[in-house]
Amino acid sequence: MATFLDINQSDTSDLKLLWLLFPTWEEELSFLHNIKSKKQNHVSEISLIEGDYSCFRIFSFVVGVGVEAREFCLQLSKLVLEKKLARPDFALLAGFAGGCKKESKTGDVFFVNRILHDQKTTKISGIISAEAFLLNQNLIQFGVGVSVDRVATPAVKQILGLRGADLVDMELEAVHDVFFDIDLPICCLRVILDDLVFSVPEKLATCIQKGRLLLLRLVTFVIFNPNSVWRLFLLWLKTSLAKKKLLLALELLINGLDPKNRKNKDTTNFDPNI
Repeated sequence: MATFLDINQSDTSDLKLLWLLFPTWEEELSFLHNIKSKKQNHVSEISLIEGDYSCFRIFSFVVGVGVEAREFCLQLSKLVLEKKLARPDFALLAGFAGGCKKESKTGDVFFVNRILHDQKTTKISGIISAEAFLLNQNLIQFGVGVSVDRVATPAVKQILGLRGADLVDMELEAVHDVFFDIDLPICCLRVILDDLVFSVPEKLATCIQKGRLLLLRLVTFVIFNPNSVWRLFLLWLKTSLAKKKLLLALELLINGLDPKNRKNKDTTNFDPNI
């Protein structure tokens, strides 16, 4: 399998198509305004935003949360195999995650290079080099990710942290496995949304469907859970910070792969302090 590192060091003229995969529409919005000449497109029943950024042609997808993401990516892989959708040079799963270590705070950015499964870590299929102008240690750090099937509570996050995980989400492992099966390099960029001590209301996941927030369900949830209003306000503040950091990290990573910017390392030296 061609790794992200192989691609990064290969002829950059071949590196043209980048898939961006976001679990929710909110996460996609963090980067969407940067895409130039963007238009909405449809391939079979798949909806995507198509446009240009840096030296890449961008296909941006909202894949959904948890099981939805796996099913969506299975559809993508089928379209690639049927040659109905162009095979990208690599795919990048980007979005929010929960922090599993007490030193991790909201806004910390991780490039996931290992997946924790059955208390063992496995190297992810697509790896980029740790050159400073690609992974600015002031903003992005390598991390171990783990996937679970529901919103992780602080107690669950602490246990996962003791087992070696830096962050937890609901999509990474399934999405990685789907694309690994069709020899498509997949990488993951995650920003900590809820730190170790913050608890996201578990029932809030029922208010998200196909990556979009269902306002009526959210209002109903608030009416029947008035004590959650403060936590939802804090979640909104954390989401705002996480979106800003996700945008910075995506700009840093994608611009760093542009051969023009790679000649000038200073162009990707973003200030992580917001």
